[in-house]
Amino acid sequence: MSLLLSSRPVGAASLRMLTEEWAPMSYQEQGLPMGYGVSLVQRLAKELGEEANIEVLPWARAFAIAEGQANVLLFATSLNEQRSRDFDFVGPIATTSISIYAKADDRVNPASVAELDALGSVGVYRGSLGESILTRQGVEHLTVASFPQQSARQLQHDRIRFWCQADLAVERLLAEVNMGLDEVHPVLELAQIDLYLAFSKGTDPERVSRWHEALVKLQASGEMARLYHAWFPKLNPPSRIELLKHGD
Repeated sequence: MSLLLSSRPVGAASLRMLTEEWAPMSYQEQGLPMGYGVSLVQRLAKELGEEANIEVLPWARAFAIAEGQANVLLFATSLNEQRSRDFDFVGPIATTSISIYAKADDRVNPASVAELDALGSVGVYRGSLGESILTRQGVEHLTVASFPQQSARQLQHDRIRFWCQADLAVERLLAEVNMGLDEVHPVLELAQIDLYLAFSKGTDPERVSRWHEALVKLQASGEMARLYHAWFPKLNPPSRIELLKHGD
């Protein structure tokens, strides 16, 4: 891919790049950031002449930093009303289904979130989209974990009956606790969600526009789809790229 885009202006503040431990979207391996989202951001940063010093932090901490500082790129981030006021969004870079999973031999079939809440505890990752969705819908029997692997492990050992997770991450998280994909099954889909690159308030709009242009070019070249299928071979990449400015 040729360098057709302008580099970061001399003297411009560096862009702090934050993500979470959420394999295979983003994770650390021997201290190095890895994953689909990490690879995508690294490619875009190289194209734009940005330093890609990506930090992998707990989601709540990364989000708090991005809320309070300019020149922060947070990924991969879903949209909601509050975030739309505080961030500019470029993407989507991925689309995921947020679902409730049970063990394969548990043939439970809840018809609604209310029915789910009456059947057992749901494990969720603190600060995750799943936690937000279930809390908004009034679910009381939540078991909140500090890391997504903890919820998978709790399901494995029958400490929870249900596990809330995005399909992008399910197979990898199960592997990390020595479980196979055939050992769980989805019992209720909560939402289909687009995931974006989010730029904090105070970040130069021209910089955000350059990232948008770079992602559009990456998609048009077919390189984004190739990267997506390398990490998610059974899933389809997003078909559109947009720039959503805060307050719009």
